[in-house]
Amino acid sequence: MRNFSVVLFLFSFLLGHSQTVNLFNPADNVAYPSQLYFCNGEKFNLKVDAVATSTGDYAMTKDLPSNYPLTAGGTPITFSATGTDKFSTAFPIGFNFSFYGKNYSKVVAGSNGRLVFTNDAELDNLKDITTYKDRTFSGITGYNTYSALPSTDYNKVFKNNTAQELNLAQIFFGYTDLIPKSQNSSVNYLYKNIVVGGVNALLVSFQNQIRSNGTGGFSSSTYSSSILLFEDGRVIIYVNNKIEDTYNAILGIQNDDASKFRVPVHSNVAYNYNNGPWKTEGVAWVFTPNQNLTPQFKWFQNATLLGETSNTLSAFAPNDGDVLKVEVTYRDSNGVQVGNAVSDQVTFKKIAKPVITTNGGSGCVSGVTMTVTNDPDLNFEWFRIGNTTVLGTGNTYYATQTGSYFARASRKTSPVCSVDSDPFAVNLNSTIPPFNANNVSLNYCDKTGASSRIINLYDYYPQGSNYTLVFMDGTTVIPNPANFVIAANTVKILTVNASDPVSGCSVNQNFSIRFDSVPSAVNNLAKKYCFGETTVDVSKYLSDLAGANFAIFDYQYSTDGINYSANSTINIQQFPKVWVKISPKNLSTGSCNTISTLILTEYAKVVANIPTTQLAPQCASATQTFDLASLIPQINPDPNVTVTFHNSLVDAENGINPVPYNFRSGLNYTTLYIRVVNNLTSCVSPDHPSITLLVYLKPKLLINSITKKNCQGNTTFNLTQIASNLTDAQSPVTVNLEYYSTTGTLLTPGQILNYDANVFGVNPYIKLIYNTSCNDTVPFNLSYIPKPAATSNQILICEEVVYSLQNFQNSVISNPSQYTFVDSSGNPLPASFDVTNLPKTVQFYIKDNLTGCISDVQSVDFIKGGNSALSNTQTDYTLCDDNFDGQTLFNLDSKKSAFTTDPDAVFEYFKDASYTLSIAANYTNDTPFAQTVYLRITLPGFCPSSAKINLIVNTPSKSSTLLPKYFICYNETVLIDAGTENVAWKWSTGETTQTINLNKAGNYSVVLTNLNGCTYTHNFIVSDENQPKIEVINQTNNSIEVIANGGVKPYKYYFNGVPQTSNILSNPTDRSYVIQVESATGCFGPPKTVYFIKINNAFTPNADGINDVWKVEDLDKMQEVSIIIIDRNGTKVFESTNPNKTEWDGKLNGRALPTSSYWYIISWYDSVTQKTEQRQGWILLKNRN
Repeated sequence: MRNFSVVLFLFSFLLGHSQTVNLFNPADNVAYPSQLYFCNGEKFNLKVDAVATSTGDYAMTKDLPSNYPLTAGGTPITFSATGTDKFSTAFPIGFNFSFYGKNYSKVVAGSNGRLVFTNDAELDNLKDITTYKDRTFSGITGYNTYSALPSTDYNKVFKNNTAQELNLAQIFFGYTDLIPKSQNSSVNYLYKNIVVGGVNALLVSFQNQIRSNGTGGFSSSTYSSSILLFEDGRVIIYVNNKIEDTYNAILGIQNDDASKFRVPVHSNVAYNYNNGPWKTEGVAWVFTPNQNLTPQFKWFQNATLLGETSNTLSAFAPNDGDVLKVEVTYRDSNGVQVGNAVSDQVTFKKIAKPVITTNGGSGCVSGVTMTVTNDPDLNFEWFRIGNTTVLGTGNTYYATQTGSYFARASRKTSPVCSVDSDPFAVNLNSTIPPFNANNVSLNYCDKTGASSRIINLYDYYPQGSNYTLVFMDGTTVIPNPANFVIAANTVKILTVNASDPVSGCSVNQNFSIRFDSVPSAVNNLAKKYCFGETTVDVSKYLSDLAGANFAIFDYQYSTDGINYSANSTINIQQFPKVWVKISPKNLSTGSCNTISTLILTEYAKVVANIPTTQLAPQCASATQTFDLASLIPQINPDPNVTVTFHNSLVDAENGINPVPYNFRSGLNYTTLYIRVVNNLTSCVSPDHPSITLLVYLKPKLLINSITKKNCQGNTTFNLTQIASNLTDAQSPVTVNLEYYSTTGTLLTPGQILNYDANVFGVNPYIKLIYNTSCNDTVPFNLSYIPKPAATSNQILICEEVVYSLQNFQNSVISNPSQYTFVDSSGNPLPASFDVTNLPKTVQFYIKDNLTGCISDVQSVDFIKGGNSALSNTQTDYTLCDDNFDGQTLFNLDSKKSAFTTDPDAVFEYFKDASYTLSIAANYTNDTPFAQTVYLRITLPGFCPSSAKINLIVNTPSKSSTLLPKYFICYNETVLIDAGTENVAWKWSTGETTQTINLNKAGNYSVVLTNLNGCTYTHNFIVSDENQPKIEVINQTNNSIEVIANGGVKPYKYYFNGVPQTSNILSNPTDRSYVIQVESATGCFGPPKTVYFIKINNAFTPNADGINDVWKVEDLDKMQEVSIIIIDRNGTKVFESTNPNKTEWDGKLNGRALPTSSYWYIISWYDSVTQKTEQRQGWILLKNRN
């Protein structure tokens, strides 16, 4: 029997909108069977479950979340498996929910944030993670692909066959790659039924959704989603606090075959709810069905239409065999029927009066079997007139006493109605009694737990003097029937044999005796349950109530001692006392049971402390492990508890997969959850504190060695270092530094500050200790900085009488600004030195300002120097200037060899003879054409000497005959004369004569060289601009029009050499024309040739040498040629795009074609007229046939 308060009717809408409907009793929501028995005068109320529904798409609007009761709570949604990408167990919607034209009563949640609907039986199997997967398509590189709605990809939920689809209607609410509750206990999934504005609704809540990138990364923020499904078809989606927009997610709906979908438009154009990045807007999205279908009802009694038009028919009084039918059609808002009519019907059958028949029988009748016709939809009871006790059930009864009997037939469904048979008389005539004439019970019950019972079998068949009597147990005669022993909780099948030798009457009958023995009642048995438990399965105490063999009994449980059920799970917070009813298994009738009671009290809470200290982070290595057992005394020091550690909270709660105490974790942070179990009570602490372990990659060294320097003579070093300068270790990794001497001796703090390399060696080192099994070593490189020293011990004095300190410093050491100079007393040296009396000696110290090192005493002598010896004191330097201004760039260094070959000689250049205006080695003369510059040359070890260079600038000679532009007519030459000013000519044409002749327009040049060897380049143009050039030729069959430009008008036009003043040639007769234009000055322009393409429309390929091929003359002069010839059926017989292959021999694939007309299409581009032409027409091919 279907109860519609639990299992609601299912609808399926296909292409034409079809569904099933069911008739049910509105009083109890129980569906009527297809055949229903009734009694006289009964009337029935019937209701059909059709409701308004939707098949169309949805309108989308925004609303305030506060307008809906979106507070989470209710029943947890069950995910039977751990891990990601899974589906929940199906849970009831609580009403008939219409979604995209199909009705659903159950729904499944996907852990990645969607609800899925289907009327396929596989809905209940989606929870199987070995077969199904909540697959995402968020486009994470290297993890998954990308799909936006609409897409059947979201129906690809089979785990192994990734292309297989299961049609699923879907609601997405922030659908992306989410962490499940099994990985983070803050995630929560709930559902509950509510009523909103008088409309039934289902609220589904996903709380603390956390996005994963599929490769181990997690979002730093969570969001929550609420989904309201209304009985009228509306869907509300509210996603709250999604503040990250760095990943793709979906908010929307899609029908089961992905042919329809709806996704709202975000108010921010940068965001996309259709699997793009987005943040929540603080609104609830309302999806309202656009098309509502209203049911209309017709009721039929047999084929007669009744007057009722609502969904309920009241007080229906049926006749026997009546068929009551309801027919439902669905109509849209315009009254148009959508889909076919659907119906349900009930056949009413009146309970007939039972008719008793017997097996007859003559003499020695001690019992009569009465029978009525069996009907599986009816119950039968037997009575003897005058006695209200039910003698038996079923459609047969064996009567052992004389009297009148009747049978009662009753309906199995509520409310019960019945019909009695007529009385039936039974007269027995046997000389021996019937079996168990007194109806002694064959079932025995003991409520003290007795192991056996003695039964007097003569109670079933008494001893008599006129007949023999034997009881058998199988094939064994029972020797003492008055004391037959039967074991507890067994059934014995025995046989009684009675025989009267005089009358010949006998009884030979099998009968069963059952002895049930239940344990004695136990009153208020005290038991304990674990702290924090709200429910306890009290079946675990059955052995205390019923002994070791407790499994041979059936049990029922009660919290009030009145109402019992098979549910052994009790809310012990509300019901600390439990009644347990113990009954034999398979007990058909009677009340053989005992009732015991349990008093449940709570054990003390098992302590699970958070460890007061965390295990120190460790560096990744082959031996790295954590000693978890060291934490046990802090968690719970009781020796009677077991403490285990687990990778997940679920594992800790379920007591599975403990990790070893000598635990080796992976890189980065690992969280372990603690489980504490009392070994005496098996109670588990409700607390599962966690510890966080860190394994980090060994930090990188920032330096490979440490260099420390001292000045020569100082062997004491300060080795102190800062850890952050040595390694990139970050918190919480700690670094301890230990300092060691060259020989490995651990140094004291004082020795670190004042390390004596003479005592401990020059190769100390530091150990960077991260933990006991992980460290690095960095060596010191100790070295000594040389003392500064003068690079020269002599300074040459030439003409000076005073020598400045700056020059002195420059002379005795490089980079003197790095040093400080002092005398033997530590005082600064004077600003200058008097060098009138030579030689002169200066003693001083040099201090390196960078290192602080001070030299030994230094000594420098001032001495008189001689002048540098030069091979020449002057030279000339001549260059050409092609700018004709008398100025050019001179490389003065190129003349060094004219003065000395010493590579160490120092040259200085000056503009004036007094050597005050210095100039660069690359110098452009100030005075045009000639200028003298002055040199100061110093050889090593000598004073400078003077010299000079005479700069001379020559210029090229320009031509007086060359022009910048010349003009040329078509097919003429022009003479170019470079003149006599120069002695050499080099033309861009390669010629080297003074004059050349040119016959082509273009850009030219000539390089001219004079007697001084100076050259310059003259560029000139030979122009054809005086030539009248043909720009456009307009050609028809009747004329040729020429449009020219350039030169002096009026023009004269030549067509095949014949001149005329008109630019139009009328009625041309030649096959082609060469056209040329002459200007008013007699200058001709270049000619162009035009052709008249004429197409023959017949040929005879008979090999007579005459007209054997079809050819288009002059088509080879054209470009972009295309020829296509087809027959009358449209079959292509010839094609060419080659202007050199325009002949057709009348064959196709080497086979001669028959005489017929063929059609051609020819196109080409004429580069002269700059036009594309197309011709089409027919060809007559006349062949031998």
